[in-house]
Amino acid sequence: MATAVIFGGKSCEHDVSVVTGVQALGELRAYKPVPVYIDANGGWHTGKNLFTVAGVRSGKGLKSVYMRPGSDLLYSGGRAIARIDDAVLCCHGAGGEDGSIQGLLELCGVAYTCSGILASALCLDKAEFKRFASAAGFPVLPFATYTRDEWNKNIYSVADKLNAIGYPLMIKPARQGSSIGIGKASNESELVEKTRTAFMFDGKVVAEKLLVNFRELSCAALSDGSEITVSGVEEPVGWKDFLTYADKYAGKRAVKRRLPADLSHELTERVRDMTRSVFELAGLGGVARVDWMLSEDGELYLNEVNTVPGSLASYLFIAGGMTVSGFYGRLLSSARAALAERRRTVYRFAPPKSVKK
Repeated sequence: MATAVIFGGKSCEHDVSVVTGVQALGELRAYKPVPVYIDANGGWHTGKNLFTVAGVRSGKGLKSVYMRPGSDLLYSGGRAIARIDDAVLCCHGAGGEDGSIQGLLELCGVAYTCSGILASALCLDKAEFKRFASAAGFPVLPFATYTRDEWNKNIYSVADKLNAIGYPLMIKPARQGSSIGIGKASNESELVEKTRTAFMFDGKVVAEKLLVNFRELSCAALSDGSEITVSGVEEPVGWKDFLTYADKYAGKRAVKRRLPADLSHELTERVRDMTRSVFELAGLGGVARVDWMLSEDGELYLNEVNTVPGSLASYLFIAGGMTVSGFYGRLLSSARAALAERRRTVYRFAPPKSVKK
């Protein structure tokens, strides 16, 4: 039996996922993991060179692989090369964080280390997640959603929604991550420009009230299948208006992160308690990072949930004293517990025989 680390994917977050996957492969050396790299066109590969980012980018020595529903085997050229016991999912964004790959692995009967199909799809879709969060009583900023079709055919309907919120607005593709395609709109001209950009990456857009001079906070929760551990709170610092893709991933030019965040004990515990509540009420599993916004007047707002966070958010737990092996032990335990629960369900039904009178 083997532990597969699945990373990459046909997603705008492909490159970020490669970094997360390679990091996980290094931290899971004791498990002798099988790397499964999904290229930008959706093809699956394995190979010894996939343990480094340079090796992934070289594309050398790769072997095409695939899985079949109903089987936990990894195949290459029609021949089984490994039996997959667990899959550590490191695919960010569409196709990897939206429930798609989770559905495939459930069909294959393989345990996987993240939230299930429904929770994954819910959290990747910012529009649906905000509706859920609002209904569940979590504080969210005023927002509106509209589709490409609505924008093109009924612009006045969109205008009515946005006028009810008022400028400035943050415009986001509904089902993207890593700040891809987002932008600030302070007037109608910028709204048109930012909406067009957002529609390049998704057919649905979320527009929300933009806070000024707010602080962004992040906190993660990790389940081992029975207990939930909540990390400390971190704060990205040194950005303007909002966190961009470059702010997050531009190497030495990326923003710094303060861990723990400079918050009162009371506010820190409030963020941690609410993070636990989001994890539980949204039905999340494995590890998830919850992002919050703190306004100038001290109001806390739920922003979004990352069900496959960058670096799997392991650093947040390690900073609190958890070992690397302890982190992955909990993560894999959660995956196996979820698989065991699915296997308790009966999928065959024999209707009762008709009673003869």
